[in-house]
Amino acid sequence: MKERRNLFQTIFGKKEKEEPREYSTYKMLDGYNAHFSSFGKETYDSKVARTAIDRIASQAAKMTPKHIQEDINHPIKGDINFLLQNKPNPIMTTYDFIYKIVSQLYAYNNAFVYIAKDRRGFITGFYPIISYEQNLLKDRENNIYLRFKFIDGNTYTLPYEELIHLRRNYNKNDFFGDSNAILQTDLDTAHISSEGTKNAIKMSNSIKGILNFTNSMIKAEDIKKNRDEFVDNFIGTGNKNGIAALDSKATFQEINLKPITLTKDQMAMVNQNIYDYFGVSEQIIRNDYTSEQWNAFYEGVIEPLSIQFEEAFTYAIFNTNAIKEGHKIIFTTHRLQYASLDQKIKLLNTILPYALVTKDTALELLDMHPLGGEEGAKILQSLN
Repeated sequence: MKERRNLFQTIFGKKEKEEPREYSTYKMLDGYNAHFSSFGKETYDSKVARTAIDRIASQAAKMTPKHIQEDINHPIKGDINFLLQNKPNPIMTTYDFIYKIVSQLYAYNNAFVYIAKDRRGFITGFYPIISYEQNLLKDRENNIYLRFKFIDGNTYTLPYEELIHLRRNYNKNDFFGDSNAILQTDLDTAHISSEGTKNAIKMSNSIKGILNFTNSMIKAEDIKKNRDEFVDNFIGTGNKNGIAALDSKATFQEINLKPITLTKDQMAMVNQNIYDYFGVSEQIIRNDYTSEQWNAFYEGVIEPLSIQFEEAFTYAIFNTNAIKEGHKIIFTTHRLQYASLDQKIKLLNTILPYALVTKDTALELLDMHPLGGEEGAKILQSLN
């Protein structure tokens, strides 16, 4: 009979009894608590914020991670490179992996990746950790740990050196990125406006008012009965012409409730405040951008992310000696894929005299199939 395993066991293995270890709360210089929680109002629950985060995460997920030594021309085709470029863990592709990390980073301003290793110390996988609470601890030797508390009640304590920790809005706290609390007013306004519009539509499709009966001696149950009949006959879906008719026994006084909703310009301003917070323009949100607008987004958002990923992954994966020998993880992007054809041709004409590109590089730049082999590796050079 096969043993049933859950995702917790897949990531951390069987939770064996550990040797008793005494932990204490890590004291930070800034005086802030050594505690971070993502529980409460979630930025990701906002449609506007989620759209902005999706645009960033979906573009960042196109980055290609590579294990190199010294420079990009010396790739290392080992287990680390294979995992990062193909399947970082059993349930995620590289795209899924990067997308999840970036979306977590922007939703909570902290993202954690556990580096799983076998008993020999070889890396076997990379797992984004989704927990709602993290506590910073230390042992008697002042080694730093993070205790993760998961939504199902499980907890797990990991050495900080076994984690890739990415932070955003890293300012007040020594270890954690600041929360998105400053954005909450705009998120609440966007939500209330959306709900107000929905309720306004509902109210516009119904008659609201007071039904007055001239007979002051009418019983309470008769009032309710007459009201229900009036609603069924004149306000319900059965009344297709929208006209109500009453005899002298009752009068109807309509109450004209005008719900307050934001104007189109006001709503656009609220949404833009949220987009600005994430550094995303409306053109990027609509996927209707020029090459200039894409380059601005790339330089302001994607490029800083690639640098952050490179440094975080490199220093978490390799020891000091390996780094001194030139080992690093880079995250490359094809920035020019969004340039216009005229811009690509102009670039090629500029660099061809310097013999900087191969035939295959030029073909890929023009979105054409590479030749491959020796022919594709030949350097192009202008004769002019």
